[in-house]
Amino acid sequence: MLSLLKILVDGGVKVGNNLVIDGFDNSLFRVITHIHSDHVISLDRSISIGSNLMGTALTIEWLKVLKSLPNNYKLIPLNYEQKVKINDMKLELVKTCHIPGSSQVKIELSDGVILTYTSDFKKPGTETPIIESDVVIIDAVYGRPGYVREFDEYIEEVLADFIKQLLSEGPVYIYGFYGKIQEVMTLLRDYGIEAPYIVPLKHYRLCRIAEKFGLHFGDYVLAGTDEALDIMKDDWYIYFSHIGRKISSLGNHVILSGWEFNKPFRRINSRSWLVAFSDHADFKGLIKYVVESNAKIVVINKPRSTGAEEFARYLRNKLNINAYVYP
Repeated sequence: MLSLLKILVDGGVKVGNNLVIDGFDNSLFRVITHIHSDHVISLDRSISIGSNLMGTALTIEWLKVLKSLPNNYKLIPLNYEQKVKINDMKLELVKTCHIPGSSQVKIELSDGVILTYTSDFKKPGTETPIIESDVVIIDAVYGRPGYVREFDEYIEEVLADFIKQLLSEGPVYIYGFYGKIQEVMTLLRDYGIEAPYIVPLKHYRLCRIAEKFGLHFGDYVLAGTDEALDIMKDDWYIYFSHIGRKISSLGNHVILSGWEFNKPFRRINSRSWLVAFSDHADFKGLIKYVVESNAKIVVINKPRSTGAEEFARYLRNKLNINAYVYP
């Protein structure tokens, strides 16, 4: 069954002759599990050769904003667990807890063998369904045994409480990637934070689309507008921005990152903090997915993993699971 599978140098997963997931080659069909840049790599090349692009409806709509897809291009939006046939394979997208619209990919071969590509995920077994599979292809982002966050189960509450505390001192600027921003916007509302949100144009457009798919953000306005400038006079607001783009020297600044394992949050300088809010399972979460999938074979996607060889050795030596690192 591994003869049908290939991991590309860009991290794409090639299955059979005409299907590639989150990478580029000359396949007729390309599945996009979510909109993060490492999973839409070389999308322009896929478009140039006429590949059909498949993903959840939200992912497809977000791509139209982020990648300026040509009008009337061959886009195939899929519902979760909607089965489609590609040659002699059956494919379906299964929900993951990562960012809105994200998915894992389940493929049933003609002989009944099940291959699953997890893509990025967190909260396996609760908010990310674990698919029983013969072969699991996994992105081991935190593949080293030391990459464990003991506070993962309550980091959402920590983040919300911390933002409430910072808001009592003035405005808060929060930095993250596309999708993670929208996730946190809804999370803070769920924890009762009512401060108005200010968001830059692309994030604003993503929010408008996401609302059509059932996400709720409360009051938010477009950065740079008169309304936003009026709000900023009161010093009680949350300004969301893409990571790496500092907006102001005012207020407190919070960077969302999973690359912190010792504390839920830590101070960077007098007005900047890092909060260990990750959208990827830690080492324990990766192991949980693999074990509960009952996979006979595990393939670690090396370009999208950290400590891929260590992860494979752990599976082989500690759990007696056949594990391979590709490419």
